[in-house]
Amino acid sequence: MTYSIKKNCKQLKTTISQNQKEEDIFFSFEFLSALEESDCLDADSGWTPNYLVHETDTVIPFYEKENSHGEFVFDYAWANAYFRYGQRYYPKLVMSVPFTPVDGNRIFSKSNKDGMSALNSLVDYTRQNDFSSLHALFVAKEQRDIFSSQEFIERNDCNFVWKNQSYSDFDDFLEALSSRHRKNIKKERKYINSLGIEFEIVKNIKKEDWDDFYLFYALTYVKRGQKPYLNENFFLKLSSLKPQIIFAHKGGYRIAAALFFNNKDTLYGRYWGSKEEINYLHFEMCYYQGIELAIKQKKQNFDPGIQGHHKLKRGFEPIINTSFHWIKNSEFRKAIRKFCDEESKNIFQYFEQSKKYLPFKNAGI
Repeated sequence: MTYSIKKNCKQLKTTISQNQKEEDIFFSFEFLSALEESDCLDADSGWTPNYLVHETDTVIPFYEKENSHGEFVFDYAWANAYFRYGQRYYPKLVMSVPFTPVDGNRIFSKSNKDGMSALNSLVDYTRQNDFSSLHALFVAKEQRDIFSSQEFIERNDCNFVWKNQSYSDFDDFLEALSSRHRKNIKKERKYINSLGIEFEIVKNIKKEDWDDFYLFYALTYVKRGQKPYLNENFFLKLSSLKPQIIFAHKGGYRIAAALFFNNKDTLYGRYWGSKEEINYLHFEMCYYQGIELAIKQKKQNFDPGIQGHHKLKRGFEPIINTSFHWIKNSEFRKAIRKFCDEESKNIFQYFEQSKKYLPFKNAGI
């Protein structure tokens, strides 16, 4: 099988678009090219874009990484182990959407058979060059067989999504919760309302809206002494994906914002920020406003982002995310496989335990 390696996706638009899944908004030419063209994937970011183009017309975006920043599948312990034994873990290769921990396809192909052939070529490329490993992060269910049939190590994690049980409105959702949890959410929302904070949904986003949003987004990093992963130019290039911004207003001024994307069945909340530290504002902007929007737009799911056990008592349910890892060194491969097997046992135990703490009446809480 023959393949070539390209360094940007501009010339691949037709091939990618032909193989793109309609519902995979983040793994799309528009999103990936916006990251590249806005220079978010510069040398400082640690993400160097590459595209394997296979003879089957399959395309695999992958990235050379000199660090593990912006991946959200944490392998620092693996890197430290390599260092202790005098081995190099970086550079490595990663199949993912930079800075975007969302389940999705990782291969643009017409069939899993074509995807498997192309993946074999990428494994060969990894083996033949100075890379320690190849990692596919947050892989969608429909493509997991491609990786599990190879020598990839499966790694699992538990995150949380909200599921719409045909709720008519937010109050209908609250009625499904136990009294204690229903009262807690009402208390948080009442506090925000007592401050006179109001909300605005912007669908036709203009330049001045992006200016305001980006200020709030950047502040979340500045407060931690970090540089934002994404620049404003990236957001300006997303208009074709039709995102929505929810702004919070106080005293006639915008004080916070959260950004949402629509797939066919799922609403995604990806980025947010605020210029004021206000109790419960994060929960309101990133959870409750998103739930209201998902109900209004009749979405089956609302994914607010990864991590956060505190989401459980606010109606978000545990799900399993899966990543796959091909390790070149046979001894490290054995050790990492053992680590992932043990870790998965704990993850699935946590997953089952989490379901017992759901706030719904029928969960017995």
